[in-house]
Amino acid sequence: MNSATAFQTTTVRLPKVLYEQARKAVKDAGVAASLNEFLVEAVAEKLRRFRNLQIDAAFAGMAEDESYRHEAIALAGAFEQSDWEAYQSPAFAVDTHERPRSKKKSAKTAKG
Repeated sequence: MNSATAFQTTTVRLPKVLYEQARKAVKDAGVAASLNEFLVEAVAEKLRRFRNLQIDAAFAGMAEDESYRHEAIALAGAFEQSDWEAYQSPAFAVDTHERPRSKKKSAKTAKG
């Protein structure tokens, strides 16, 4: 947490079992420096997941948009060659011993 972050004090009521589990995780496993830090991180993580679900829902709506799908397919086709060239570049190799592979044509592509 940033020391410049402003804090708001609040009271939170937790079920006793949950409180004891969180306290034990902080004390015994060192999952956070304090119970407060643990709770702040837990709320922040829950909010990240919530935002991601909102973003996913917005993108899911795009899948139903016929106009968007046609445009996305056209864009993918327009960049297909440059994407393949970038994928083959040495900078894309995960291991220094891995070499870029040449694009092999499938039987379907070779015939057509």
